[in-house]
Amino acid sequence: MEYIAQICTGGWTQQNYTAEEIIARLEKITEMIPLKSVIIGWNTDRSLYEKTGKWLHEHGVDMLLWLPVFSETADLKEADEAVDLWNQSSGRVELSEGENFSFCCPSSGRNIQNTIDIYEEYFSGCGFDGVFLDKIRTQSFAGGVSGVLSCGCELCQIEAMKRGFSLERFRLAYEKKKDRLFDVHGYDPEKGYVFANPMMSAFLQTKSRIVADAVNGLCRYFRQKGLIVGLDLYAPLFSPFVGQDYELLACEADFIKPMMYRKTDAPAGIGYEYNVLKNALPEAEGYELPEMDRKFLTDQLNTFRNLPIKKYPGIEINYRKDIARTDPEYIRDSMQTLRECGMDGAVLAWDVMLAPDSHLEAALISD
Repeated sequence: MEYIAQICTGGWTQQNYTAEEIIARLEKITEMIPLKSVIIGWNTDRSLYEKTGKWLHEHGVDMLLWLPVFSETADLKEADEAVDLWNQSSGRVELSEGENFSFCCPSSGRNIQNTIDIYEEYFSGCGFDGVFLDKIRTQSFAGGVSGVLSCGCELCQIEAMKRGFSLERFRLAYEKKKDRLFDVHGYDPEKGYVFANPMMSAFLQTKSRIVADAVNGLCRYFRQKGLIVGLDLYAPLFSPFVGQDYELLACEADFIKPMMYRKTDAPAGIGYEYNVLKNALPEAEGYELPEMDRKFLTDQLNTFRNLPIKKYPGIEINYRKDIARTDPEYIRDSMQTLRECGMDGAVLAWDVMLAPDSHLEAALISD
């Protein structure tokens, strides 16, 4: 198994660690686990990456920039906001300073250009071997039902119509059926949620195509620059709601990192996303939270194991009493399951700086 570590340096302006602190921790980690790459970002202090990158390259480890796409970028560049089907904000979630989960429109050429411009202005020339694209989605149920019913701006209406889907007709259908438009007959581990109303499936598929077209364009841009490209993805259970189709997104990238966060009580955490879904859709029928056991993880991994792309699921290696109460047994069990399911490796997520040594020791699984 190959290992990629993830380090959260803080938001654009708030820096969590110095380069010296990061290097000191990496020295300890690499004594325990052989690292293939380190995903790091997205604070804009160039010297942080120049110093860290020098150490990483001396030790044969790639450095990938952790770069948000459809959220957080509006803090640096004027952006076109994502709106719901009634032209209202798709909501935001203030998790921490520098990360507001406030989304912008995936159809906007300006928003795509913003990501490119941020890379070129703040990070180009810092020694990055690749980019790791995060927030390549729409808002989730964390923003209420309107978060998922987005983006509904004029641009997205045009893009949806090009793909044979009317957002206006869908809006009218929702206003008539409300939560019940989301009813499902159950969950198929291979196909996902089985929606009772075909219009719901068509909406999510259309949104996924719009998001994938934008993301694939970014992938091509960065790969033409000779950079490795990785993608941050929701677990398959909830990825359709945020516009992420694994097959469509696997076309242009080098690897994917499905966030298999079974212990995270925050956005992308599987239990968290289930709870916000139930709160947003109290009348919808058919949703039951699966047991967060090894079988569930295996079923989720099997949905994408045959994709022709490198697969490095993310397991939360860090411990946080408030939102990530992980333990060595959970880490060990997760890693063994990844190996058994034929994954290429794992991302030690989402901040290895907060990982106890016991967690790191549990992560190393012999082939």
